[in-house]
Amino acid sequence: MALADVMLMALAGTSGAGGLEEEERTACREKGCASTALVQCAYVDGLGRACATRWCNRHSKLVGGSRYCRRHASTVTALGPKADDPRALPEVGHRGASLVSWVYDEGFSTLNPAVQASLRPGEMVFEDRSVNVVRGGDGSRRWERGWRIGDRRGGIRKLVLRVDESDDTTVSLVAGDVVLAKGVPPWISKRGLEASIPEEMDLADRQHFYAFLESFVRRALAGPV
Repeated sequence: MALADVMLMALAGTSGAGGLEEEERTACREKGCASTALVQCAYVDGLGRACATRWCNRHSKLVGGSRYCRRHASTVTALGPKADDPRALPEVGHRGASLVSWVYDEGFSTLNPAVQASLRPGEMVFEDRSVNVVRGGDGSRRWERGWRIGDRRGGIRKLVLRVDESDDTTVSLVAGDVVLAKGVPPWISKRGLEASIPEEMDLADRQHFYAFLESFVRRALAGPV
């Protein structure tokens, strides 16, 4: 170990938290990126807590004139205009809005045909263009995105993907007010594993997850109105 390295370690050990914070402020959080972090994520949740992560220009995401980390760029994009309302924003460490939107978008090619196949004469499908925020009777929130099937008589069947405030790893499939199925997406359940997941295995796991949801979509919408 070089003398300069020893001196730096000693300085880091005696300068308190400020020295470490300075190091974090200058290093991009992207794994393997050696660029200087020039941008702090602009996300501030409804409680006024900011995302403290910092990124280089390449690895930050520009949304609506502000730069965000990858997760919070997805959160703001998922909520659309509702992102301007602090009451709609998940807490800074919560993935609810971004996760439900990701599952809807990635699973659309599998789930939407099942929804379309259930249509009865005179019915049409209305797709959610952004994530909706719903508050339960206990005050907790949930983030939803899905389909509403309507007819000229005013009948509505609702099918949504949902992530609850109490658990931001689990996606629920809900028809009306009935939870049909729950599951943790494979990319979340496998996060933290030391071994990397082969691409073909990851793809197969994702396809299995969406096929699982699709089976419940078809079963639910095949029933009586």
